[in-house]
Amino acid sequence: MAINCAALPRELVGSELFGYVEGAFTGARRGGRPGKFELANKGTLLLDEIGDMPLEQQAMLLRAIQEKAILRVGGDSLINVDVRIIAATNQDLLELVGQGRFRADLYYRLNVVQISIPALKDRRPDIKLLFEYFVKEMSARINKRISVIDDDVINVVQAYDWPGNIRELQNVVERTLLLAEDGHITLDCLPREIVIAQDSEYDADFGGGYQDIAPSPVLLSSRGTRKAQAAEKEKERIIRILDKHGGNVSKTATELGISRNTLYRKMRSYAISN
Repeated sequence: MAINCAALPRELVGSELFGYVEGAFTGARRGGRPGKFELANKGTLLLDEIGDMPLEQQAMLLRAIQEKAILRVGGDSLINVDVRIIAATNQDLLELVGQGRFRADLYYRLNVVQISIPALKDRRPDIKLLFEYFVKEMSARINKRISVIDDDVINVVQAYDWPGNIRELQNVVERTLLLAEDGHITLDCLPREIVIAQDSEYDADFGGGYQDIAPSPVLLSSRGTRKAQAAEKEKERIIRILDKHGGNVSKTATELGISRNTLYRKMRSYAISN
């Protein structure tokens, strides 16, 4: 069972999670109604956008998780439930705890196993794989066969930062499929703002003026070469500093001016074994 904590009105969170008894409030269904905890009993409950849950409901959620029992709104008897909780958020919950907007005890109760999904711009090798996957999946759905994807298209989508992450990538793929002709995806199929963003970045790199034109294949190839060279230099620097500190990740991260997590991510990206 899944519930989006950000999409629910504040006054309905309790009844959606824990249900209600008959007569609990005006408009309550006869016989009452079970909440998501009861419906997910012996299964899994996904609490999406947990960071947007009101503080007063966080206390009730904490008790339900701790006691493995819930109390329906307007009810007076506990109902035992056995539910696996998965909580998801795009916010920094520790920061919300510091601001007093999220309960510290609930945070530590939920934070048993943490899975962090990095932004697309931090895992660029995945972009090509995801782009091609969505092309294959969506083209089958709309009955449109794609046989060729230009290299320039892959270069541009891999260089773009994707502030909207997966959802933005999916929408862009859908657009390219609608505009593709003869089973061929070209630069013209991509949104202009994505192509221009790469062209603008290229101009800024060389101190040139902004040109409202699509970049040429030569430009894209040159930019891709520069990015590959920069990545290789960064890899060599990380290896050199790791060797300098005898493989000590903390000292290496400090000298590089980055966090340990960022250093570990870069080591995985560059296939550096310590």
